[in-house]
Amino acid sequence: MKLTSKWLLWFILVAVYASVIGGLFYYNLFKFVFDKQLQNEMVEKVRKDSAVLFEGISSRPRGEATFREAAALKDLLNSDKRIVSLVYFGSAKNYVFIRWHENTKFLGMSPQDYNQSVGLDSNAVFLAFNTREPRSFLTGNGSTYDMAIPISDKNGEVVGIVNLSVSRDSARELIRSSMVRYALGAIIMMLLIGGVLYLFLLLKIIRPLNMLKDGVDSVSLNNLTFKLPQRNDEIGDVASSINALLDKIRGDVKGLENVEIMSLEKEQRWWEAILAVTVPKGSRAFVIDENNNVLYTNFAMPLPQDGRKVHILDIFDGRQQEIIQTIGAALENPTRVSRGNVLTKNVQCKVKAVQLPDDAGKNRIVLVIEPEK
Repeated sequence: MKLTSKWLLWFILVAVYASVIGGLFYYNLFKFVFDKQLQNEMVEKVRKDSAVLFEGISSRPRGEATFREAAALKDLLNSDKRIVSLVYFGSAKNYVFIRWHENTKFLGMSPQDYNQSVGLDSNAVFLAFNTREPRSFLTGNGSTYDMAIPISDKNGEVVGIVNLSVSRDSARELIRSSMVRYALGAIIMMLLIGGVLYLFLLLKIIRPLNMLKDGVDSVSLNNLTFKLPQRNDEIGDVASSINALLDKIRGDVKGLENVEIMSLEKEQRWWEAILAVTVPKGSRAFVIDENNNVLYTNFAMPLPQDGRKVHILDIFDGRQQEIIQTIGAALENPTRVSRGNVLTKNVQCKVKAVQLPDDAGKNRIVLVIEPEK
């Protein structure tokens, strides 16, 4: 797997992980904020009518709700669609009873009897009486809130409890829309961050690595003149190491070339001495290397101006097949002298060729063309 694919995979995994964790955090945050907002709105609605409720219960502490109380409570129930039901409990000298209900048969019933008959959604009413603070609990599998909002006198004594069953549909809709906006924002943010990081990866890492690859490939093609540009980072350190390695290789190759030149010059002097002793005067001798290039002759031979080596076929063309055949026979039978005859420049000549034993991969063929007496 390439670096870009690995980076893309890791970025997606990390981004998805961060988005999920962030989604859980923001979901709970939105839930807390919007549910708290819903509860506060209900408390404020009840407190707007608290003066009317307190006045009514003060004037008739043990009876049913007054006309003004009933009108205020009914208006509260009908004015907000989020309020599913409303029960108003009154309290007089530790006696708690239902002061207002849509169904008149429950009027005057105690919370305990009402709980046994109909059933309270939670114990919010009892806790509100005890703590003197608004209390709320999730009910109906999280679809509604059972809220109990106390009405207190100047001494802080609870004289009434407004028990509301409030739907969470509006809060859940706000949470859903907020999570959708969060998801869209997270996707856009991931694309922006991912694009910037990928651009950085492409310009600062991928392209320099491709340059290093091209440099290494050029070295494999025997191009030792390549030099990588310098950088002030880790990739620049690698490029410097490769440049140093290429410098060392160039030095070693140059040293080997010098050794080879010296060895070739030494070998040519050696052949000069050998051929001067063994080859008769007037004969022409050639020393041919393993690539069929002329290595040495006992006579002056013009060389190409571009420094190229002279191949044996450049000297003997197709009209001198006897010489080529003699060389081929010498190649097929090493250390044995192959003989032949050839007519060159109207002179009948004898041809002798022998392939000397292999010396560390350096095959040498000695070809002697000797005019007949």
